[in-house]
Amino acid sequence: MASIRQIQAKYDAEEDRLLLRVGTDDSQAHGILLTRRYLQLLLKALAQYAAADPDVGALVSAADRQDVQDYKERQALDRANFETPFSAAGDAEAEISAPQEYQLAYKLTYRIKADQLHVSLLPKAGEGLNLTFNHEIAVSITAILHSAATKADWRIQATVDPLAQQNLKIVN
Repeated sequence: MASIRQIQAKYDAEEDRLLLRVGTDDSQAHGILLTRRYLQLLLKALAQYAAADPDVGALVSAADRQDVQDYKERQALDRANFETPFSAAGDAEAEISAPQEYQLAYKLTYRIKADQLHVSLLPKAGEGLNLTFNHEIAVSITAILHSAATKADWRIQATVDPLAQQNLKIVN
């Protein structure tokens, strides 16, 4: 099982899809195309996972929960590297043939187990992506997906825009 090294989400205007690619520590790039509706489902799963954080869920006050969640998001984003361009073996070919090479996401399954989010992004037929996130990676992928949705002008609103709070810019 390879570990996630990089995550990228790019808008493909011709297909009106987001291309979600994951680079692994063995220099492989795996990807899947996301529709606007599918992206909303994925962001909902990520939000549920953020709310399930034991540090957040143990607090009684909604304001306290939000403050702790915001603090943890800022900490995770401060440690994230959004400046390094996405790279993988054969990246030039992947960039050219993205719509043909990657399948459209069709089914989303997820579960929270042992303080991790296990997500399966599956096409109608064939292999999909099975990803496992800790809270820090989930914050980063949420920011990346919101950034790509903004570039696509899909008008998917984050409850709080963590990038705007930190003046961070995602380069893809």
